[in-house]
Amino acid sequence: MTDVMDPQPKQPKKKSDLLVRSLSSILLGPPVLAAVYFGAPYSDLLIFLCSLILAWEWGSLCGRSSLGRSGFCLIASVVFVMLFGVFEQFSIAIWTLSIAVIAVVGMTQLFYKDIKDINWYVLGFFYISISSLALLWIRNNPENGLEIIFWVLFVVWATDIGAYFAGRSIGGPKIAPKISPKKTWSGLIGGMISAAVVSYIFVHWINNISPWQLVISGTLLAVVSQAGDFFESHLKRKFNAKDSSNLIPGHGGLLDRVDGLLACAIVVAGFNVF
Repeated sequence: MTDVMDPQPKQPKKKSDLLVRSLSSILLGPPVLAAVYFGAPYSDLLIFLCSLILAWEWGSLCGRSSLGRSGFCLIASVVFVMLFGVFEQFSIAIWTLSIAVIAVVGMTQLFYKDIKDINWYVLGFFYISISSLALLWIRNNPENGLEIIFWVLFVVWATDIGAYFAGRSIGGPKIAPKISPKKTWSGLIGGMISAAVVSYIFVHWINNISPWQLVISGTLLAVVSQAGDFFESHLKRKFNAKDSSNLIPGHGGLLDRVDGLLACAIVVAGFNVF
């Protein structure tokens, strides 16, 4: 997710840019939260559409603004897997992904040697599919899916906000300048503290977990969220792009907004499964 620690132009943002960002958040935030709150079929449709958009953005990035045959294959593959998830056939979806590992690798070696960056298309298929299925699985958990998905969302948001203000006010040593020149260790610590505070607040709503477990989990999840941010920054640098798309005014693309969430969803779902 783009924040003050991501590569930015030297000139400060204009007030009009900040106004556009704020209006976009105000307009998009409530419908998203409402869909998540009311659950299926609204949350299922939301996650399915987001996975479609993410596949389109990823394919466009890899094709350097041109979707091409590989981009369309990426979108079709993600849609195919996500349909099983929407109909809560998660075991079939996982088996499909497992079989796809063999099939895609084999086809890549046989037919797609001439396509540049094909490995990034393959990675996009697995990353988007697994993270989107994870979000579906978390929200549709009948025990505490609503509470967990809201906890994950607010932890990610708190991490971004805490990292923004800590990185801007304190500054200091950079984490990985070659990937994201403005991300600082102070920003990461600020994000972790914010995530811990939000997690402590959620103790009152999430059952079957101790307060310290939830606070520690939230703190660690802040690191995962920042790792997802780094991963997307690396992807954009690889293909020389500032944003994943221009879909959201003032924010860039959807992938720019949910990069940390995708990584956190995989970890949370994996932790609960295993």
